Amino acid sequence: MFKNYFKIAWRNLMKNKGFSFINIAGLSIGMASAILILLWIQSEVNYDRFHTNSGRLYQAWNREKVDNKIQCWSTTPEILGPTLKQNYPDVEKETRVNWNQTLLFSAGEKKLNVSGTMVDPDFLTMFSFPLVKGNANTALNSVYSSLLQKILQRNYLAMKTLWEKL
Repeated sequence: MFKNYFKIAWRNLMKNKGFSFINIAGLSIGMASAILILLWIQSEVNYDRFHTNSGRLYQAWNREKVDNKIQCWSTTPEILGPTLKQNYPDVEKETRVNWNQTLLFSAGEKKLNVSGTMVDPDFLTMFSFPLVKGNANTALNSVYSSLLQKILQRNYLAMKTLWEKL
């Protein structure tokens, strides 16, 4: 029975090739668009939801009116975080993030330039990024504290071994 259905469908597709192509192409584009939109919505809804306090985390944005249009960006004055924490009792913690800085790590004569991010000490207590080693409450208490990603740690150890052989 299904064999007859497929035969009839195939004959109709071959009989009206132009309309069949338009219908199949439209259906394919529509389904692909719907899937992409659903994936985008899922990404937006689940962004940073793995943090335990995700419902209590907020990001400050700047905005300005330029040519009768409001433009927004996530760069704010550095004093904003400490001022908000001082003047508003609802703000429990604040952290400032300075993205994509080139940092120089050195040990004696050996030096390594690494792209990294600078944050305030409360960063690890606000966000729940897993640490392989160390305590999140005290990891960034010193001015000279740093955290290494696992991949950077492996690269650093490999480069250190190479440097020692030279």
